[in-house]
Amino acid sequence: MWKLITPVAVVAGLWAASLNAGPFTVILWGVIGFAVWVASLYLWPFAPCWKCGGSGRNPGSKKVYGQCRRCTGTGRRIRLGARMVHQGRVSLAERRRARGK
Repeated sequence: MWKLITPVAVVAGLWAASLNAGPFTVILWGVIGFAVWVASLYLWPFAPCWKCGGSGRNPGSKKVYGQCRRCTGTGRRIRLGARMVHQGRVSLAERRRARGK
């Protein structure tokens, strides 16, 4: 459950709290920040690889050539939470298809 709290939601909540807003406003900004984060996961599920920085090359010594072992040369990684968002979308589509709509 705590993994769902995002930095965007926390920053939005703290920003609203700094304006001396009520608790409802702080919660509302937190929910809006969370929704923006989930939408960004849906639209942009990949981020640069941490090990190679998105180049796809082996970040080791200059004499060793080849692909990055972590991302297998793609230069991308799946963002935290993106897999869950896309699996939820697929399961909802399968549920609709099973109902016959």
